[in-house]
Amino acid sequence: MLALLAGVGLSLTFPPSWVGWLAPLPLAWLFRAVTNHSPERAFALTFTFAAAFFGILLLWLPDSLTPLFGPGVAALYPGLVGLLALTWAGTAALTRRVMGASTLWALPFAWTLLDSLRALGPFGFTWGSLGYAFAPTPLVQLADLGGLSLVGLLVAVAAAALADGRPRVLLGGAALLALGLVYGLTRPPDPPGNARALLVQGNIDPRAKAGGRRADELQRYLNLTRAGLAADPARLVVWPETAAPAAPTFPEVARALSALDVPLLLGAPTEQGGYRNSVYAFGGGRVTGRQDKVRLVPFGEFFPGRVVLDGTYRVVFRVLGLPALTGTVPGRTLAPLPVGKALVGALICYESTFPAFARAQVRRGARVLAVVSNDAWFGPSVGGEQHFQMGRVRAIETRRWVLRAGNDGVTAAIAPSGRVTARLPRGVTGVLPVSFAEAGTWTPYVRWGEWVTALSALVLLGLWLGTRTSRVKRWVERGLLTELRRVLNSAGDLRVTRFGVDGDKPRR
Repeated sequence: MLALLAGVGLSLTFPPSWVGWLAPLPLAWLFRAVTNHSPERAFALTFTFAAAFFGILLLWLPDSLTPLFGPGVAALYPGLVGLLALTWAGTAALTRRVMGASTLWALPFAWTLLDSLRALGPFGFTWGSLGYAFAPTPLVQLADLGGLSLVGLLVAVAAAALADGRPRVLLGGAALLALGLVYGLTRPPDPPGNARALLVQGNIDPRAKAGGRRADELQRYLNLTRAGLAADPARLVVWPETAAPAAPTFPEVARALSALDVPLLLGAPTEQGGYRNSVYAFGGGRVTGRQDKVRLVPFGEFFPGRVVLDGTYRVVFRVLGLPALTGTVPGRTLAPLPVGKALVGALICYESTFPAFARAQVRRGARVLAVVSNDAWFGPSVGGEQHFQMGRVRAIETRRWVLRAGNDGVTAAIAPSGRVTARLPRGVTGVLPVSFAEAGTWTPYVRWGEWVTALSALVLLGLWLGTRTSRVKRWVERGLLTELRRVLNSAGDLRVTRFGVDGDKPRR
């Protein structure tokens, strides 16, 4: 029961909650429980804790998708929660078994390594990464030094200090948090926005899109953009993910966009060797660049074993009221797009939750970031807000302005400090004129990448070697003492005493 309550408590500290300061408290309970129990018991407690944590954090999934696809989709939710809970439980049990007496201080580094590993591969999923708990606090400013991993490590180290409980350790943990707070509160002010952009929020029902694209979708965005530019001229315009029903490589679409007479970044499908979720840069009457979505949503945009399991997938799609989906072809490269005179690093929806994608765009020359998204699938749940708050950290890691356009929201401008300078309400149709600036410098995180993850792996290796050395030392000491007793006790009838040998004059 305590594990269940502690897991729920941790979930309530994550965005959109503003009590992220409290995240180390329930995590401290878990770390102490893992340290004080056997690996098997640690596994069970952590699984319960993690199932409660992810069960609450991701509750928006069945809440938002069930009205769209029916109750059948809710059956997939426990499986996802269970798989995520297994990763936490396995990490806790393995750390307890391998690290022994060093378990408590190995756990923060093990969790940092786990969060980094969860972001890798086609099934990468970063919801629940510890660093996001501190996203609403000044401590998140540390992300420009070591990315989300450094912020997550700070959460975990604070939890370990609380679990340890010794006054000097608590004082050290408090000092570490204080240093992070000082760093966060003393960052330079955001550079003033010296350019204007127009972000467009079309607010089109995703179910209508799934049923077939229509020309009036494009007309809606064209009308909104014209009205917005008439009121406030802009240097560039950003439309959301899949805003246009057809790519601007089609002559009729290109003619319509050319009439706007402004550089444009827009989401549109690409039919080239399969369906691709793309973002296009358009200006001067032609396409100036294209970026295909690289990181696809598992079981949403790509379906593992789709050919082999065709029959199973067709049954599932039929139950959910969907056509026989074939999935999306992933992109292979990331490169900034020239939108007018600006080099824009585009992140398509899900990609904004992965630090590596924004970092890669900046290293390739992006001077401003743009997130194009369609969060209308989330409905009125907190899923869209969680997505937005996770993407907000990309501005801090790279110290770049982020221009975000969502189909039904969140449409906003985010300064390099992570401050939201302008935002449209969700679920409305409208435009948002914003100011922004370009930047060319690299943060330590952009320059050095996941050095915190590498450091965590080295620390774990050092703790493991230290544990092995201690065990070997104990084995040697026990072996020498046993051999010494055997030799002495085999010397006739002599009996060893603390003063000497019986029969002799007592002496020390």
